[in-house]
This record gives sequence, C-alpha cells and structure tokens, in this order.
Amino acid sequence: MLTVDYAARRSIVEPARLRRFFGARSIAVVGASPSSSWARNLLNSLELGGGVKDVRFVHPKYDEVFGKPTVPTLRDLTEPVDMAYIMVGSNRVDGILADAAAARIKNAVVLASGYGETGADGRDRQHRLARSAVEFDLTVMGPNTIGFINAVDGVAPWAVATETAPVAGPVGAVFESGSMARATYQFAQAHGVGSTLWASVGNSAVLTSLDVLDYLIEDDNTRAVALFLETVREPDRLFALGRKALEAGKPIVVYKAGRSEEGMRSAMAHTGAMATDDAVVDAAFRQAGMVRVESIEELVATAGVFGYSPRLPRGRRMGVVTSSGGGCNIIADLAAVNGLALPAWQQDTSARLAAHLPEFASVLNPLDTTGFGHARARPRPTKAEDDLMEIAVEDAGIDFMFSMMTPLPDERPADPAFIESRMGIIGEIVTAAPVPVFLSSNTCLDVSPYARSLLAQNDLFLLPGVDLAVTALGHVARWVEQRDALAAGTPDAADPPAAASAPAAGPAAGTWAEDEGRALLTAAGVPVVPARLVTSAAEAAAAAAEFGGPVAMKICSRAIAHKSDIGGVLLGVADADAAETAYGTILARVAREVPAADVRGVLVSPMREPGQELLVGVTVDATFGPVLAVGLGGVWVEVMKDTSLRVLPVDAREVRRMLAELKGAALLHGARGGRAADLDALSEAVVAISRAALSVGPGLDTLEVNPLRVNGDRVEALDVLVTTTAREDS
Repeated sequence: MLTVDYAARRSIVEPARLRRFFGARSIAVVGASPSSSWARNLLNSLELGGGVKDVRFVHPKYDEVFGKPTVPTLRDLTEPVDMAYIMVGSNRVDGILADAAAARIKNAVVLASGYGETGADGRDRQHRLARSAVEFDLTVMGPNTIGFINAVDGVAPWAVATETAPVAGPVGAVFESGSMARATYQFAQAHGVGSTLWASVGNSAVLTSLDVLDYLIEDDNTRAVALFLETVREPDRLFALGRKALEAGKPIVVYKAGRSEEGMRSAMAHTGAMATDDAVVDAAFRQAGMVRVESIEELVATAGVFGYSPRLPRGRRMGVVTSSGGGCNIIADLAAVNGLALPAWQQDTSARLAAHLPEFASVLNPLDTTGFGHARARPRPTKAEDDLMEIAVEDAGIDFMFSMMTPLPDERPADPAFIESRMGIIGEIVTAAPVPVFLSSNTCLDVSPYARSLLAQNDLFLLPGVDLAVTALGHVARWVEQRDALAAGTPDAADPPAAASAPAAGPAAGTWAEDEGRALLTAAGVPVVPARLVTSAAEAAAAAAEFGGPVAMKICSRAIAHKSDIGGVLLGVADADAAETAYGTILARVAREVPAADVRGVLVSPMREPGQELLVGVTVDATFGPVLAVGLGGVWVEVMKDTSLRVLPVDAREVRRMLAELKGAALLHGARGGRAADLDALSEAVVAISRAALSVGPGLDTLEVNPLRVNGDRVEALDVLVTTTAREDS
C-alpha cells in the first residue's frame, strides 16, 4: 500500500494553514454542471454565508454555469483563488489537484466518493490523493465531504441544502460523517446554538478530525468543541489535544459512534470481559479530559451550555425554581440519574421564599412557584419564577441555579414591552447572581429568530428542553471535576513507568505458568504472597512445615489457566501431613481432567487472614494499547462487575482516583467494621502491576492479579495469570 509521510501531512494541516483554509474569500468551483443539486446547494450556502464575494467556475464543456462564465481548467484562471471546490468523479480528482498546484492554489475540498469506503482499490486511490496533496503542498478536505461553514467569517462552501444564514456563536464542531454533520447543524441552528465552524472531514485522507480539533482549540472565537467520531485513529494525539484543550479552558464534547455488543471483545481472564472496547473508549475520553455523550442532541446541548456559559458550577448542588409542579418531579428524577444533588434550602433562604408564597405552599428544592404566580401582582414585568429565582440564587448551599422557563414568543408581539422588559430583568438576575444560572425551555422546541434575539440581547442561553438540559448540566459538573483532577497532574505518556524484564520469561504465545507470572510481578516490585514450587509430596510437606500453618496448594502448568475449574486448588491445608496427601490429590485430579498437561509442580503458599480482595488486570486494546482495570475481586468480580479503567501508563494519584470511582469504594475505607485499607500502599501495588504488564512488551495479551488482597497496610498478590500472543511487532 502507498504510504504518506506523517510529518509532511501534518505540515499542511497545522492550525496556521487551517486559518487560511477556513478563511477562504475566493473559491473556484470545479465541475459544477447546471443540473447538479450539489452545485446549487453550494452556491446557495455561499450566498447565505455572505463572506465569499469571488466565486468562479471551471468546466471544460460549458461556457457558462448558473449565468457565470467558465474557464476550461484551473490553469486558465487569470489569478489564483483561495480554494478549489472539486465536484468531479474520483477518476478525475488527481488531475484537478495537479491543475490546482499549477494555478498556485493552496486549498481544496473534494466532494467525490469512491475512495477508502469502497474497498482496496478505493483505499489505494485515497492514498494517492494524500500523496498528491503532500507533493503539491495542498491542504485538502475530504474526499467524500460536504464541506464546512465558517459562521464567523461567513465562508460557507457547504454542498447540502440549507435555508438560513449561519448563526455565529461560540461552538466549533467537526464531524466524521457528512449526513450527521448536516443533521446536527440544522438541530443546532434551530435551537440557537451558534457556531464558529461546522466542518465535515469526510474520509480524512489529508485533513482529519483531530487536525480540525487542534485548530479549534487555538481559535480565539471558539469556547467549546463538539466532536463526532466514528473511530479513534491517533490515540496519543487525542490525549495530547485533550491536555491542550484543558490548558486553554475549552471543553471538548464527544459523540463516539459504536456502543453495540458486537464491539465487545472477550478474553480468557475476567479483565477482558470488563475492559470492552466501548468501556475503554469511555475511560480514554475521561483521561483526555473530554465529555462523552449519548446522542447528537446531547452533543449540541452540552457543547452549547459550555460555549455560552461564562461561569461553570463549582459542584453538583443544584437549586431549582420553576412554575410547574410536574416539572419539579421531572427535574428531581433527572437530577438523580445525572448525579446532581438537590439540597434543602438553607434556613434564611426558606424564610425569604416563604414570605412571598401562600401559606399552603411547600418551600422545597425544586421549588414550584405556581401558587405564587396567582398570589399577588408584581410591581415589575416579571413572572413568579423570575422573582423567586432572584431570592434563591443567594442560597449558600447551592453551586448553581436551574430554571425551566415558560415558552418565549415565536414572533414579536404587538406590544412587546412586557416580554422585552422581562428578559432584560432576567439577564440582570443571571449576571448578578453569585452562582451560575442555567435556563431551559420545557420541551425541545425550536428557538425562533425573535426569541433568539431576545436571548442574545441579554446574554442568555436557553437549553433545548428539560431532559437535555439536566443531562447537559450533569456532564458540565463531571467535566469540572475532571478538569480539576487532571490539573493536579498526570503521568507523561512519553515517559511511562520503568518496566523491568522478567527474570524467567514465559512463552511467546499462550498461558504462563503461575511461577513465571509470580517472577514477573516480583521483578516489577509487586508484593506477592510467598510460595514454594514443589515437585514431590515430601517437598510439599517440607514447604508446609516451613510456613508453619495452613497453606494453599495450586497446580502450576502453562496448560491450565483456571486451576480451580479442574480441582487444581486446595485451600486451608492444615499441616505437613495434610500437604503430603494434598499433593497427590491435586496431581490425580489434573491427570484425570487434563491428562496431556505439562505440569511444572505444585505451588505451596501460606494462607492469609481475611481482607478485601481486588481484581487488578491489564489487557491490550486494539486502539489504545494496554488498559488497566481495577475492581472488586474474588467472588465479587462476577456479581458486581464494579470496575474502573485507565489507559496506561498511570501513576499512584490516578489509581487513587480509580479506587474512588468504584461502587464498593466504602469497603476499602473500613465499611461494616472492616479494616480500612492503606490506599497509598494499595495504589503503589497497582502501579507496580501495571509496570509488570508493560515489561512484557508488545506480546502482552492479559495480565491479571485476582485477588490482590489488602488488609490494612498489608497488600499482596495471591494469584496471577499472564497470557501472551505472537504479534507482528513483538
């Protein structure tokens, strides 16, 4: 297959180049025929955008197109243009790119399909296009793209139907799907979410979604980014851009296609069943400081609230004032689902609110103001929820305020004094409030141009419907926590923890015997319960006597991954005599269940006192590489499926965060009379296990310690499973 120099490709899509690309003021449309709906849509979009005054046409067969004269080729232009929009079949694109280079054009959009999405021939064609772009120093979007809309500058080479001028705003968006770019753009425009840039990268032969993301992070007008991904091509760069965005204070909201069960992979160990493809993607986005959402509507709403909110909440405590009792119930349910708290109003707030409510009213959070709405006339043009919200925002026990507004008029009323004065007062309340205030409509209604102007004039943003609103606010609260945690420091992916080589390597492909796995852990500094590998009944008795108490005995063989399944484990063996008998029992069981197994011996180790058991495992994800899973181990691993994931490497601080995420985290803090775990010692042990996994190199398939037992400050690995696989790069 043809290859493209990575550094050379990056040089033509760096943010400085993209500023010129997205700011093109003159465009040559190549191959547009009078009957082409794509061409008509493109011209309409350019006209609505208003920022491109110089549009020329190139066609070898027509003297004019849409009433404008043409030239046969780009080489025949009298002077260069900023961009060529190429609307020819894939078999002609390479020649057009050569013409563009000869005409000193530096930017091109390629509409044509028939590339990487069509099979081996199409992939070769796409690689040739990429090589040509690098050779000609051309920044190319596509192929198989509909283009982009730069709403700030009014540059809109967008080849699908649109009916209104683009609404400028603080949200930048990049899509790996043209149809979803179009649909989501329409949804955003209808709900008053304005954009800096809305881009469809198509097949990303040259310009990728991460290139556009990099540009948007550096763009001064963009405050939040919406990202629609079909796949993650450059995971290391994704993390780097996540860090860059955090440092710039720009939230990235991601919709990643593909949560289906078909995307889940299985592995021999428990870890592989928990570290499914989609769960790893979730973990990776969290580590990158990005917010993952479940729908394109959530994508727009969440990016919108980030983009339009000058202040973000400092916590999850939400105050609610609304004019609907039913709405209060809905909001309370949604708050619980999204991890938002609804604390009772503080005493002074309750007293102030009660003074304005009828005697039958309940002063609750969420607060239903319906009774107040009929209780008295107001001396200013407001509604009940406005006046009571102004009181409630002063409550010291909330981190932010949320109000579900009554509908705004679609058109300017004959007497607009009330609504326009009211919106001005709400804007003043929101600006003066000591906590951020978020507003939503009742349902996901379109925002009319008049309503949008009312909001914009008063620096207000209306979230689209209560369901999306509360969901988005849950995402906001989680992102703030991620930002603060990641700001405290994370390991440098370019400088992973040192990984010692195992003194006794296991097989290049297959299951390691447990003594080989134990040697691997020990070399990496993992505390491991002592054990002796014995090859006779007498040696078993001597080992049991040496440990001086009940022992555990386990078969040791590369052929047996799950020893207990075939009766290869005996626990609580009382003394030397019992150990001598147990040795024969174990070998007899193995001979019966796995007669061809190559047995290395039996491991004898001391029994340990009860403690909390964890599973710590590492599997290799096809995209992100080694992934660490930490969860409740022992019998709980199958019952609770309580696991936290991270892409390696990690440090002890990150492991502490993983432990805190577990539903069973209270057990580590001494719940129900248990002994609290030394979380520092536990975290260091987990880091050492990840170090052991990394030491295996590219052949690693799975490394699992189950259980890792912790009792106070004693942390020990009691069992380890390692599997490797032959890889091309191993």
